[in-house]
Amino acid sequence: MNIRTIKRFFGIFVLAFLVIFIVVIIKLPQDNDIVVGENDLVIPEIPDNPVVVDPIPEPEPEIIPEPEPEPEEPKLEQVSLQDEAMPDNLLKLADDYNVIGMSVVVIENGAVSHSYVYGKQDRGDYGTEPVDFTSDSIIRVAGVSELVSAVGVMSLCEQGLLNLDDPIGNFLGYTVKNPKTDSEITLRQLMTHTAGVSDYGAYNEVVYGDIKYQTLKNMLAGEHAKSNFYSYKPGYDYDFSNFGSAMIGCIVSSVAGESFNSYMTKNVFEPLAIDAGYYSTEIDNRSNISTIYQRNEVNYTLQEMDEFASELASVADIDNYRIAHGNLFISAAGLSRIAQMFLENGSIGLVSVISEESVNSMLSTAATGSLYKDVGKGLAVVVKDDIVPGRKLYGHGGAAYGSTAEIFIDPTDKSGVIIVCNGSLNTTDDTGFSLMAKAFIKEIYTSVIGK
Repeated sequence: MNIRTIKRFFGIFVLAFLVIFIVVIIKLPQDNDIVVGENDLVIPEIPDNPVVVDPIPEPEPEIIPEPEPEPEEPKLEQVSLQDEAMPDNLLKLADDYNVIGMSVVVIENGAVSHSYVYGKQDRGDYGTEPVDFTSDSIIRVAGVSELVSAVGVMSLCEQGLLNLDDPIGNFLGYTVKNPKTDSEITLRQLMTHTAGVSDYGAYNEVVYGDIKYQTLKNMLAGEHAKSNFYSYKPGYDYDFSNFGSAMIGCIVSSVAGESFNSYMTKNVFEPLAIDAGYYSTEIDNRSNISTIYQRNEVNYTLQEMDEFASELASVADIDNYRIAHGNLFISAAGLSRIAQMFLENGSIGLVSVISEESVNSMLSTAATGSLYKDVGKGLAVVVKDDIVPGRKLYGHGGAAYGSTAEIFIDPTDKSGVIIVCNGSLNTTDDTGFSLMAKAFIKEIYTSVIGK
């Protein structure tokens, strides 16, 4: 090999070496590079000015707004009437009928226009001071109780707890049939006195103490059932029945889950701000309870009323069939609120007790649901067209132990008369209506209302 060839070969070798060296230099890592193996942990470089990321904020506590206070139930003030002495024409009637004590409230255009009072609530027969009769004087209003009790029934119907045309056994928990006709009776038939329930069987014996107090089930579906029914099919005839009216207290208690008196107090008397109750012991102002007189003699004292209240209070609510039809204690002032409530379609101001529909049902004389169409009475309501010529009056009367009570209204002009009397001549017409009450109602409609 000559020298020239050797130089050429050497030059190629040097050139190749330089190329390889340059390539290696390019491939070497820079100073700030980190070379890691396949399984090494990679630690990222922290920049000089790192970006600060805000942490996820804590959720703010949920703000629950304070509930709006429920609006207060509208309330009435306790009824207070401005009593006045009777005019001469009414004084003459009071004297003619030997009235002991009396309150007569007159309603015109839906409002009380007069509150006449006369005589004594208590004459002081036992050495006590005599007490004047006022519109707040309270008596046991006997049959008037039926009308007031029916208001509680209608309120439960509105709540869907009662149905007038259902068999009463549905509410009492056992089947009730007239054993003589094998027919069930309805609540409507009880309230229109077309259920065929008699006052002259075992019920009469219980009232007069001839037999011990019986359970309602025993009276309606047990050994005494046959004696407590007439022989006609329910709905086919009319017979006034205290026992039939009294049963509604047991029915109300059964579906309401409380005593009848308690239900009526909370749903009728308290909303209307009336001092009333089905026991003398439930009256707030007991000094207002009047002595009852018959034939000018004391016949029913507060002590006797309280003893009867204690006796009935010991009876189970479901069996207490002696209060709803006749044992309401209330004043003329209290009854005036009941009358106004009817005249204003179930309400007084913002206070509603029952609906207009319920009022209309009570005053209707169609006897809907009964096959006996000539009843001429509403639901626990008596209709009188023989007292004042040209007027049909709706309401109820009552008499017991010598007392007389009446509440009658005319919805056409929103008028009415309420009478509470603790003793008088107890003469009646051939329908059993008090002649004294009839005379007062007629005279007031003639000389006072609309004049």
